[in-house]
Amino acid sequence: MNPVVLVVGAVLSPLVIAYLVACFRDPLRYALPPYVVLIPFGKAFAILPGTFGGASSLTGVLLGVTLLAQLVTTKRGGASLPLAVPVWLAFLALSGFSLFWTITPSGTFQDWEILASQVLLFAALVLTRFDERTLRLFASSVVASGIAVVGYGLVQLTLLGGLPGKVTGPGNGPPRFGDDLLGANNMAAALLLPLAIAANRAMSESGRSRWFHGGVVLLVLFGVLMTGSRGGLLSSVVVLAAVLWLSIAPRMLKVVTGIGGVVVLVLALVFQPGGFGARQVDNGTSSSGRTDIWAVGANACHEYCLFGAGWGAFPEVYAEQLTSTTQARIQERGSTFEPHNIFLLALIELGLPGLVLLIVGLAVSLASALRLPAAMRAPPVAALLGTIASSFFLSNMKFKFFWIVLAYIAVSETVAAASRARQRSALPTVNRLVPTERRP
Repeated sequence: MNPVVLVVGAVLSPLVIAYLVACFRDPLRYALPPYVVLIPFGKAFAILPGTFGGASSLTGVLLGVTLLAQLVTTKRGGASLPLAVPVWLAFLALSGFSLFWTITPSGTFQDWEILASQVLLFAALVLTRFDERTLRLFASSVVASGIAVVGYGLVQLTLLGGLPGKVTGPGNGPPRFGDDLLGANNMAAALLLPLAIAANRAMSESGRSRWFHGGVVLLVLFGVLMTGSRGGLLSSVVVLAAVLWLSIAPRMLKVVTGIGGVVVLVLALVFQPGGFGARQVDNGTSSSGRTDIWAVGANACHEYCLFGAGWGAFPEVYAEQLTSTTQARIQERGSTFEPHNIFLLALIELGLPGLVLLIVGLAVSLASALRLPAAMRAPPVAALLGTIASSFFLSNMKFKFFWIVLAYIAVSETVAAASRARQRSALPTVNRLVPTERRP
């Protein structure tokens, strides 16, 4: 082995051991932030080969192990169990049972491994006891992830000769931000939660924090424009509208901010700085082949919509049904496609039970977000509405950014429930301290 590698390993090993010890002691403080920051980078920093060899996946494994260790050894569970947890565990179980009838066993097992890692980490996060401080750290880590990944894209654009194209698969037009990470469309969706949190802080906080997070909002919006994703831009508008609607900021500030946001967006789409925004305008009426893929899915419904073809089986269904779908064009990019719609995905792969569980899971999360206290409500609701909007054009259930939105909502629910419980327990003490009026 190279002596330099041995020396570097010997120097860094104490630091690595110290970091691992810190993660086991407090995973929410030391393991969660790196995982969240790395989510938008996908496999950009691959350390090991295989599906789970990327830096974000390895930090996710570390986070999951340390959360489990904390739950087992300290029993620091949350104050309540959100209904979303059993619903998504039922969805995971159904996708696993589809191994018994799937038309593509290997594809089902591979996709189920990815889904299981996301759902189980989601459940572990929700079961861990967060407080206001750790929830704030969670949210700040999400904002940092947006800053980091858009900054990475700007470095590529200005210092590294431009945005790179796709790492794998045939190209489709000029390079777009995120093509080499999560894919451009998924990158836009991954920026929705950072956008929601930063926009809410810009509206509700004051001083330097307001100006800083206002700058983050502009940076993230420019990142969405760099992706060229029309669905991502639409979802960003949904996020910002929901934040303006639900934030606790003064009404006049909301009006001024809303008008300013519309003006900035129109100017960006009209003048298209650096060419960004051109794709959203020039291809505004094009479905990029989605309607043809959806037509194939609809044609397969008579055979698979009752019980499903098996989790991860839509590409096989597409190849099987394409020739019998006369209204669908054969795409230049090939014949194996994701459904580009999570509701169609659930219906074709898991049948009617899967679609019902998906809708119930999203509805439960939305209801939980809407029940949060006013000061906490805007970012979770806005991010979920934006994610649902983007999910009409993406098959994003296997990506970490989809589940981190659901985890943020559920964790916010447990923090709010714990706060209400503390307030209720303090009421009798307060009442005893207040003297009662004596009657004559």
